[in-house]
Amino acid sequence: MKKTIFLVLGLCFSCQLFANNLIIGTPVYDGSASTLTFTIKWNNSWRINAGPSNYDAVWLFVKRQPCGANGIWSHALLSSTAGAHVVSGTNANGLVIDPVTDKMGVFVHLGLSASNQIISALTETTVVLKLTEEYNPTLSGSTSASADNWKVFGFEMVYVPTGEFFIGDGRSSNSTNFSSGTNTQALKITDNIQNTTGLGNASNYTSSLVYGSPIPLPASFPLGYNGFYCMKYEILQGQMVDFYNCLTYDQQAARLKISSNRVLTSANQYYGENWGSISLYNSATGTNNTIPATIASAYPHIPMGYMNWQDLTSYLDWSGLRPMTEFEYEKASRGTINPIPYEYPWGNTILNGGNNGNYFWYQTSATATWNVYDGACRNWEDNGPIRSGFAATATSNRSQSGASYYGIMELAGNVWEQCVGGGNSYDYSTFSTTNGDGVLTIAGLANVTGWPSSGGSKSGTILKGGHFVSTSNYFQYQVSDRAYYDGSSENAATTRTRYIGGRGIRGN
Repeated sequence: MKKTIFLVLGLCFSCQLFANNLIIGTPVYDGSASTLTFTIKWNNSWRINAGPSNYDAVWLFVKRQPCGANGIWSHALLSSTAGAHVVSGTNANGLVIDPVTDKMGVFVHLGLSASNQIISALTETTVVLKLTEEYNPTLSGSTSASADNWKVFGFEMVYVPTGEFFIGDGRSSNSTNFSSGTNTQALKITDNIQNTTGLGNASNYTSSLVYGSPIPLPASFPLGYNGFYCMKYEILQGQMVDFYNCLTYDQQAARLKISSNRVLTSANQYYGENWGSISLYNSATGTNNTIPATIASAYPHIPMGYMNWQDLTSYLDWSGLRPMTEFEYEKASRGTINPIPYEYPWGNTILNGGNNGNYFWYQTSATATWNVYDGACRNWEDNGPIRSGFAATATSNRSQSGASYYGIMELAGNVWEQCVGGGNSYDYSTFSTTNGDGVLTIAGLANVTGWPSSGGSKSGTILKGGHFVSTSNYFQYQVSDRAYYDGSSENAATTRTRYIGGRGIRGN
């Protein structure tokens, strides 16, 4: 077997020509140095020193398939030593590499400078990643290092810096009772609350104990004060294809069981719809319990629907991330500014903004200028979510593009966001900042201690942000809405629904 030629194509920033286009070149393995060398480039990168005071980054992680061993893809650990990884060449673009302590991957982003940096198109840059000895093919039983396959994965993230912020928007104590309530004050999350006292009893953040955790939330529970990286976009179908194609046959069969009559051993079986919310199919058949199928998608740049909680957490564990909490969702949306009653993640209460405005969250007319039926964009009438970032252009503002305070896209609309939180008797107080370790069960499930094991009613999960057909329930898009505090909607816990997707985050 030859080294994998792997190319990651990022999503478009709009349906016009403003593409982020994250592209990762072919990784080349150097056995003597235990390194992987490849190129990387993407568009619309920034680092600003005022206001949000944040930057975008690319999370890179590596999978390896030893051809001389069992042929199973596994996570390749990277050095956690600062300076072990290199950005080289004359077109380094001022990029820096930040390793992480658990060795699951690295962040690549613009370095700090005296002035703001906004680069519309980063030129191709060479990156050299240092592998650890645990995954050096010469030490792992592989018969030939040159025969091993390597895949370098990456996706864009946005850094949400450490700092105080508010939960709730002053309308009803951040509870499911959004239209009334005696406590109308938003609650500021401070350093003391996050790192010393914790949030405590549910009455501190809801109007009724049933709406929160039955066990007080301790300081170890991530409330959003401490900095974290958030996926810039919801998980895409193309990213789920990458995930499925690194699983064993049995893991694929377990995770893709959306309909009992669709099997990996039959050609061109669609796992859901063949359009819109899910367009996954097997482009090459597998061999029962032996050889995985090859999964593909007709619309790789469309957000993934039909994701239950286990689908989301399996992907996040595999990629070294974790679920976000409902409080981190509010921080990612609102930032550090004062809350506005009934506000949406783009910072105001405007939902029907006219041409190039927020109407796209629930558009039902076939005459809108963004309706494109070529796989680049989709609209409500076409029964599926819209291409991530489609409404952002070089001149659009937050309200027009649907961007959060930090530049995170589609935190409302498109597909529901699944978060840790809510209430209705389930104790989720032990959830912490533990990230995924890249290892799944034989059924392809996440196995991280403390994560809720399944979604739905009384699960410790909550749905945030609404979806592409929430036309009669606009409040679902609001930052502080907790209508689905028990995590259940349309049997999302077990049967999957086209309206639900998600994204992940990673702490410092």
